Amino acid sequence: MTVEKPPRSGPSPEEQVRIYARRQRERYRFDSSKIARAENVYVAWIDLMGAGHLMSVSLEKPANALVRLHMAVEHAIAKKTSIETLPINDGVFILSQHKSDIEQVVRSVMIDLSSIFISTPDPQNKVLLRGGIAFGPVYRGEAIAAGLAAGKREKHKEALSRVAFGPAIIQAYREEGAAPPYGIAVHESARSFAPPATTPFLMTHWLWWLTHPDLEHPDGAPPLTVLKEVLCGDLIKHFAWLRSTLLLHGLPAEKLTQWEQMAQQYFRLRAPS
Repeated sequence: MTVEKPPRSGPSPEEQVRIYARRQRERYRFDSSKIARAENVYVAWIDLMGAGHLMSVSLEKPANALVRLHMAVEHAIAKKTSIETLPINDGVFILSQHKSDIEQVVRSVMIDLSSIFISTPDPQNKVLLRGGIAFGPVYRGEAIAAGLAAGKREKHKEALSRVAFGPAIIQAYREEGAAPPYGIAVHESARSFAPPATTPFLMTHWLWWLTHPDLEHPDGAPPLTVLKEVLCGDLIKHFAWLRSTLLLHGLPAEKLTQWEQMAQQYFRLRAPS
């Protein structure tokens, strides 16, 4: 005698999965074809060097460095409404359509943090940093939100305001690796292109200590050419200490030699005539 199976009363387990998956896809629907056109902006990336190693051996030292970096950026962008920042743990992206704003902010950060480096007496508490600058199209929060249905834009507005992506973001991030400690490398995009009526950067590295009529000199700061000479001398001493204690830093000797050579060359550079 054959026993008939009762008719199925609902979707199979696999069908339930697929129904759920389609529902989730609809919930997160995003149409990239509706994104507003990207704007050409300058992007600077400033990064603490060796932060990953610092975090693996200590909490206090990287905490001091991280907080000071973000405080310095916050101070530099005060009252500058054209500046947007994207903090990412041990670094920060700085975005602006205006070259002079990027220069002013990066210069302010370098002045403040190099001063902290100089004034820190214990070498094991000194921290290195460097940065990169690029120029090109970047999609930002409002433009990205255009890809959402109208009813979802307000809900996700705050989250998307912290998102930016585009070639210049990656270029600035990668170019940082070409900079010496306390130096700024300039990607070819920022040396080849610029907004109308402005000029691109002229060198592969930006000399943040040079006098420029469009850049403010911080109140109470010494001449920046003197500051950079003291900084360079202290960096050379710090490299000597690092070399004598390499075991503690997870740093290959050849990398340290490269940093030292790059710093000596960078801080001797002059503006193109």
